[in-house]
Amino acid sequence: MQTTPPSRAGRALIAPLAGLLLLAACGRKAPEAPKDPAGPAGLLGTASVAGRVTFAGTLPPNEKVTMATDPFCAGHNPGETEIPACAVGPDGALANVLVRVTAGVSGSYSPPAEARQLDQKGCAYSPRVLALMTGQPLDIVSSDDTLHNVHAAAKENKAFNLGMPAAGTRYTRTFAKPEIVPFKCDVHPWMRAWVAVVPHPFFSVTGPDGLFEIKGLPAGTYTIEAWHEKLDAQPFTVTVADGEKSVHDVRFTDSSSAASSSPAAAPTR
Repeated sequence: MQTTPPSRAGRALIAPLAGLLLLAACGRKAPEAPKDPAGPAGLLGTASVAGRVTFAGTLPPNEKVTMATDPFCAGHNPGETEIPACAVGPDGALANVLVRVTAGVSGSYSPPAEARQLDQKGCAYSPRVLALMTGQPLDIVSSDDTLHNVHAAAKENKAFNLGMPAAGTRYTRTFAKPEIVPFKCDVHPWMRAWVAVVPHPFFSVTGPDGLFEIKGLPAGTYTIEAWHEKLDAQPFTVTVADGEKSVHDVRFTDSSSAASSSPAAAPTR
């Protein structure tokens, strides 16, 4: 029986698909076990810092896309879809803000054994902003029955690009150095996420209510930074005593809109 060769369009689709499947095969190597932190052990305390992050003014416009190029994505996101880079809720509550200590912490902290999870669900990353400690496992999974790839453009850590050919595909990776790693999907360019790698446990990410809380701080003075992918970072300083809960709200405005969505500098201890 005569076999009909694939069309030019078919060959154009097969080539990138084969490349991503090869990435998937090459990416199944188990990650290295995290090393124990060097130096004196860091201390945990009984102080905390909490507050609410809000936005006031005119937001930078969110991108709007149609997903007709992938029937699976279009079925979950019919018509024009707004990409929630700036997600503002009631009373200006700002979601997806990383709040982390950037100065005042001393010593080394062992990472939790429990993994954090980054999912691909409905042709979007979930969550959009995720934070974990250096050495803590990150489970990267796909809940979508379509082809994705996970392209982590790390600079301080090893970058990687993993094919995710089907629902249920899973990889586990760890990061040895602090930084904010941008994630994207080359198949679906509207898919973006940010994974913040922090060298200590003193961080929080806001949800739709804009609330954050950093627990377990030893008494002392700390510089804390609120980071958002589209807005200029907002630093502040607090001094806390043992058992004290310091309340500090953070307010972004339209004057803090960043020129680009590039990640901020890696957090410091």
